[in-house]
Amino acid sequence: MMSILKEWLELLLPLLIFVGLFLLRYVTQFVKAKRLKEIAPYINGQAVVWPFSSPKIRGTYMGIPYQMVFLPAGRNSPGRMQIKLSFSFPFELEVRRPGAMPGLEQLFQRGKLIETGDEAFDEAVLARADREPDKAELFLDNPVNRESVVEVLDAGFENVRFTEKELVLARQGDFLGDDLTPESALADLALAARLMQRL
Repeated sequence: MMSILKEWLELLLPLLIFVGLFLLRYVTQFVKAKRLKEIAPYINGQAVVWPFSSPKIRGTYMGIPYQMVFLPAGRNSPGRMQIKLSFSFPFELEVRRPGAMPGLEQLFQRGKLIETGDEAFDEAVLARADREPDKAELFLDNPVNRESVVEVLDAGFENVRFTEKELVLARQGDFLGDDLTPESALADLALAARLMQRL
């Protein structure tokens, strides 16, 4: 009888530890995401918190569906926010600062490097087009578009991706903590929307 009980404990103990850690993470995430529920109405959105996904705010901004996804910080990685606006672009383009991914830039070069002829822009921004590079070049040929891209990167975003389905902006920070306010969320959405209005 004792050996059967010992076998059951050996089987159930890891499962109980896993369930306990999962519940602790979920409760912690739910408590932190409570702040999102307070901010969401200010940006015409609704907070969405599910057990197996990152908390997010979904809504519409100027008639455009958006998502703000909040990835919590890990042991070796900072928290991250992604703003995704649903919009179809005729090209795929990623822009970021050179050196943002040291060492990996040479290893994982994808797409065609876009050079605009504007020396200040080309030195400050790395632009690569995966699909329809001619259309991406045409987009960046407009000085207003280049200024908008630089403005987004200067605002602290690490990269901007234009895809056939959406515009994605990403930045690091403790957005489930104190780094997100209604004002900053609205300003970030406005900045992203300006990139789309240039088409």
